Amino acid sequence: MPSWPNSNETSDDDDEYMSEFGSMQMEYFQTPDTVIDPSFCGLVTESNRRCILHRQRAGKFVAFEGTDTGRRFIGCATEDGVNCGVLEWVDAPWPVILQRCLSKLWDMYHGQNLGRSQDNEAHGIEVAKLQKELDSLANQYSQLVDDVSKLFDFQDGIKSHDMDCTSQAINELKEKKKQLEEQAKIELQMEKLKLKKEQRCILQSQADIIQNTRKAMKELEVEKDLLKEEKKKLENVIAELLKVGHGCKEKLDKIKEVVMEE
Repeated sequence: MPSWPNSNETSDDDDEYMSEFGSMQMEYFQTPDTVIDPSFCGLVTESNRRCILHRQRAGKFVAFEGTDTGRRFIGCATEDGVNCGVLEWVDAPWPVILQRCLSKLWDMYHGQNLGRSQDNEAHGIEVAKLQKELDSLANQYSQLVDDVSKLFDFQDGIKSHDMDCTSQAINELKEKKKQLEEQAKIELQMEKLKLKKEQRCILQSQADIIQNTRKAMKELEVEKDLLKEEKKKLENVIAELLKVGHGCKEKLDKIKEVVMEE
């Protein structure tokens, strides 16, 4: 865990933060995407640590991007305007094997999102096409109403039968327009429902990635402890062999040196 500066040292740390601002690498100003973790969130209360640009109290975050997924960090808590980025990583970089696994998972995730984006784009084009057709029909309907009105004015003495036919045609056009409007509304509602479903899938994918990351970390810790136990046992065996005889002492010493290097 990082060591937090004392709250009484705030004034003394101002110069240090400004010099740090001038020497920080640009990568610290690139804040990664984050995920909400109830065990590590909110503002930093262990110290009076503040961000470099805004001089506001720093916040606690959990990265959710690339090979840094699951790593905790202290960063700028400003939501509007320029963000200072990462002030300090709480967790060290993950092992190379775990980074490769995370990179593979993210590649798969982005590939699926690309397919969804293409589907959404195709649906958007189809909806725009339907809307265009609806607008065209509305214009045709308005033009037809104008023509019928002019026809009524011109042929005031037309028979009632013809008038009924014209009224029927107008009613049919109105009905068709209504059906097209209802169809367009249904299409839009279906698109909204589909987008909500995809959002739920994305949130579930995020939760699965965090869970798999923590599981992989635990497995790596277990393997590391087993290797330490095996190394300790081997050192004990070499020590016992050295006590028994001196004929192969030189070779055993070399083996011990190799073990100690590992």
